[in-house]
Amino acid sequence: MRTILALALLAAGLDAAAAETPMLPPSASDQVPRHLVTLAMPARAVSERAPVQFSWALDPNAAIVADPKPAAVESREYWQEVDGADLQRGVGVTTTSPGALIRVSPAADAAKVSADAVRVSRGGREVALAKRSGGEQLRAAGLAANDRTAVVKLAEDASPGRYDVRLAQARGRYVMHVYEPRSEVRMRAALSRDHALAGENGEIRVDLLRGDARMKGAQGGALLVSPSGRSWPLSLTADGAGALRAKVPLPADAESEPGLWEVQVFANAGDVQRDVRTAIAVAQPTAKLDGSYRFDAAALRFDLPVQAASPGRYEVRGTLYATGPGNALRPVAIAHSARWIENGAGAVALAFNRADLPAGYGAPFELRDVELNDQTRLAPVERRTRVARISR
Repeated sequence: MRTILALALLAAGLDAAAAETPMLPPSASDQVPRHLVTLAMPARAVSERAPVQFSWALDPNAAIVADPKPAAVESREYWQEVDGADLQRGVGVTTTSPGALIRVSPAADAAKVSADAVRVSRGGREVALAKRSGGEQLRAAGLAANDRTAVVKLAEDASPGRYDVRLAQARGRYVMHVYEPRSEVRMRAALSRDHALAGENGEIRVDLLRGDARMKGAQGGALLVSPSGRSWPLSLTADGAGALRAKVPLPADAESEPGLWEVQVFANAGDVQRDVRTAIAVAQPTAKLDGSYRFDAAALRFDLPVQAASPGRYEVRGTLYATGPGNALRPVAIAHSARWIENGAGAVALAFNRADLPAGYGAPFELRDVELNDQTRLAPVERRTRVARISR
């Protein structure tokens, strides 16, 4: 009798241990909150509190990219702010290809720019322009412009070099935008990631290229700009290969307002300039997965405990991988689930349908590409590449 009781207690202990299993360790690229913050409900919060849960099958032979690397952005343009007095005398621009477009836009207190009044010269001699366009013409072409701005285009056979742009009636401050669509000189910038938590550090890499070769002597600066317009300077430094790099420290008190944060980069090599903007989503860590899961083999369901420091609607999504021909793990289904969680502990379940398993697929299973999103604040809070492996 004692033996039977001991075995029963042992079995119960094993079942309890199997019911709650630690998640697989996070990878270096995963986004995992180290602490949680308490935030008030936003003014336009999600009001729906009913739980939602669904899943769908995948073609195991189709390639999927769950969290692709941030795309590099490229630029063949730059902006500079100029004073009206300087613009009256002539502001120098350096082009690297024919057909450059030069746009002059007045600030709120500056005088209107007439396309016919913009003069471009080289070596003291005025040059012929291929085209002049005012604000109405720009809007008709689908461009965002007011009737106070103007664009001129250099001739298609204009040789590269320095030109002077002059506006005799200039008063106040202006923004000059130079765009060279045919130039082989471009700036390429790439963030190390396109999403992060407040208080974390990112990195941006910048290449100033002529064709496929880096330009020598490149230097520049950068700004981190919040959705509300706050900005922080970033220091660009050259690495051993000639690229420019900057750390991107995200403020711990980053606003929870919707919108992307921008990294604005300005670089030059001698007289050649390029500017570019790229973006990153910044989230406050309002909740996190608690590091364990429960798996129901019969239901093919993962119960994921969540710790929430801020009340809200939290969504979890993940991809189920199953073992198929050749003992290869392939993606077979995706599940999403969302529910309201008040401050404290809660749980969100990812339920997959066994009927969605392709013929010949089964255990071992892996739960991958898991995301925890704060839907109330439109924020990606946690992302993990691999969460669980079920051997049978």
